[in-house]
Amino acid sequence: MRSYLFEVAGNPFAKQRARTLRTGRSYTPKETVMYENLVKTSFVSKYPDHVPTDKPCALCVLAVYPIPKSWSKKDKIKASEGILAPTKHDVDNVLKIISDGLNGVAWSDDKQVYAAYVKKKYGDRPCVTVLWFEYDDEDMKEGDKQLWQGLIQ
Repeated sequence: MRSYLFEVAGNPFAKQRARTLRTGRSYTPKETVMYENLVKTSFVSKYPDHVPTDKPCALCVLAVYPIPKSWSKKDKIKASEGILAPTKHDVDNVLKIISDGLNGVAWSDDKQVYAAYVKKKYGDRPCVTVLWFEYDDEDMKEGDKQLWQGLIQ
């Protein structure tokens, strides 16, 4: 089992729906394309020699959102202590933009991701931390135990 840890700097972003023009042509919104490219660049800059894997993968994503400046001191403390959770973006769309962004650089296709965990929280430094595991057949079961134990902490 191999693990890879990297960070995407800046505010978390979620995958947007494809847009369709009146002509029937569909396109991916520019912001989505730009963020997927930021994910790719963040991974490749940390692991420049990585060759995309064809093995099963597990993915963990931690999205850290900025605490709103307009909030009261009481709410800011609750947010920093993890009592308040961000309501911006659906976790499935956060996961989707990360997994799509890693297509062709971390793995051949995101269909190889067989397990995923996503968490949103507030913090002083907005970013997305990504940890993913590449498994060989013989370490799938042991890898699952390590993955879930690490996430619970």
